[in-house]
Amino acid sequence: MTTGINRRRFLGQAAGVAACAAAVPMLSAGPASAQAHGGGRGPADLIIYNGRVQVMDRHLRTAEAVAIRGGVVIGVGRERDVRRLAGRRTESVNAEGGTVLPGINDSHLHLGGYGLDFPPFTIEANFETIQEIVDSVAAAVAVATAPDSWIRGQGWNENRLPHPPTKADLDPVSGNHPVILRDFSGHMMSANSHALRIAGITRDTPAPPGGIIGKDADGEPNGVLRESAQGLVTPHVPPYTAEETAGAIDAAIRLCHAQGITSITDPGITLQQLAMYGGKYGAGTLPLRITALIMGGRHPDQVREMLDSYDPLRGVDPRMLRVAGMKISVDGVPTAAQTAWLHEPYLDGSNATPVTQGDTIEEQVANLHKMIRLAHDAGMQVGTHSTGDAGIDAVVAGYLAAMRANRRIRDPRHYIIHGDLTPPGTLRTMARHGIGVNMNATIKYVLGRTLDPHLGPERTDYQWPYRTALDSGVKVTSASDAPVTSPSLLQGVQSAVTRAGQFGGVAGAAERITVKEALVSYTRTGAWQDHAERWKGTLEPGMAGDVCIVGGDMLDTDPSSLVELPITGTVLGGKVVYDGKATPAIAPAAVTRRNTRGAARLNRGACCHNHT
Repeated sequence: MTTGINRRRFLGQAAGVAACAAAVPMLSAGPASAQAHGGGRGPADLIIYNGRVQVMDRHLRTAEAVAIRGGVVIGVGRERDVRRLAGRRTESVNAEGGTVLPGINDSHLHLGGYGLDFPPFTIEANFETIQEIVDSVAAAVAVATAPDSWIRGQGWNENRLPHPPTKADLDPVSGNHPVILRDFSGHMMSANSHALRIAGITRDTPAPPGGIIGKDADGEPNGVLRESAQGLVTPHVPPYTAEETAGAIDAAIRLCHAQGITSITDPGITLQQLAMYGGKYGAGTLPLRITALIMGGRHPDQVREMLDSYDPLRGVDPRMLRVAGMKISVDGVPTAAQTAWLHEPYLDGSNATPVTQGDTIEEQVANLHKMIRLAHDAGMQVGTHSTGDAGIDAVVAGYLAAMRANRRIRDPRHYIIHGDLTPPGTLRTMARHGIGVNMNATIKYVLGRTLDPHLGPERTDYQWPYRTALDSGVKVTSASDAPVTSPSLLQGVQSAVTRAGQFGGVAGAAERITVKEALVSYTRTGAWQDHAERWKGTLEPGMAGDVCIVGGDMLDTDPSSLVELPITGTVLGGKVVYDGKATPAIAPAAVTRRNTRGAARLNRGACCHNHT
């Protein structure tokens, strides 16, 4: 399989090509040209040719080549016409017949978590057996230099294990080390006895709202903590240093470039993370477009505190770093954890409740609506983590109430994050009121049919109803939720089109969409979610010169084989940031942690993080 375009052929001088011609037939720039930044005059800085260019405009037109100058697309069309925009110093990229797309917009990716959830920071726990997880912990303990350092890991998937890892599994090999292992979704954690003792968790410890403390047959904590119960332990875990975090972010950005990603939405960041991004932007070391949602917490008072503390960044290009709004959560996930809030209970008769604070469900929903209203009135876009149909309906009701109460905030584009089980009627309501949904085809691939024992076949098939949502007129974006899954465009498109699961079977053939529809969800609609559709998301003239090159014709490839195609190039603002070489190192080689070494986990299919 081709691993990338030959470097000399990938980036070369267009010497000898005629200088810029005056008038060349191009696709119409439309309204985007009025919003163009950069561009300037003179010949193109970069021309990408010999490609199957998917412009991704509303007509889904195709072309052969694209020219960029000053970070902006100045021409797209027939190769012979685009070549007339070249000058002596114009660089050129031979796409070698591959698919040329607008830069990929992963509209829900936890950048810091993605970089930190790999060795050397975190050990592997994504295995098929409990024994393999135990062996990974034992290996980390064996190389730890401090006798009481924390061992952190993630990736275990209850859907493929006989049971979650418990303290009974971890204690025999962990010595005096506190151990925490997060599951692949970030909604569950396993802790050993030492970690439970440090956190002060006993049989009498009450679970926080929306959280569950697992118990053994004797009523003692078994080490399994679900949802907000994880927060009993996490404050006691030593934080990573600023240097480690910054290095992990750098590595994560390189990994994004290797997947063709030029824009992300980083949801639920702290003000400290925002300050770090601002510092990196000021230092010229933030080569990724970041739209951020700051964390809103789980009570109206926490939203007020965040709004009072938030100080907008100054002197920052909003096309590179922008706070769009606030993230809120209403429930968990409809996996084996069974923490999504449903209208009809799980097959075992249980159900979850909202994770917002309150003594009753009515009070929790009222607090949710107050949180939404506070953020809306502050002019912030609200993205709310909601997976169960009951939770989604509560969130949409809150959005509608806030928009009706304060119509001065026009076109807020509030949206549902995940939206696993959004009812058809709710989708129609969302479409009428401009409420979007951010779905996760790559997580659908990881889960497949494994939710049948919890949701039943009908709800498992419906989970992530791409087809129903698009047919209802809802703006649907796609995202990896990395590090829950790899931020792979190709896996995401393949999964949205085939609905095939990692462990076999097809879950929801009726919800399949086309390759082009999936690509729109990763490009143009992602720009819409960012309020940026006038300057990015397509390859029309006047739009951002962000490009992803795939080594093959995505529209002519068997959809079940899309993931086998390589990403051969990534361009950000007219500059090549990835040339198809091997995937970069997960983390800087110079950075090591005495307490987190363990089994290597390069090229894994899914990973996890400490978010919702």
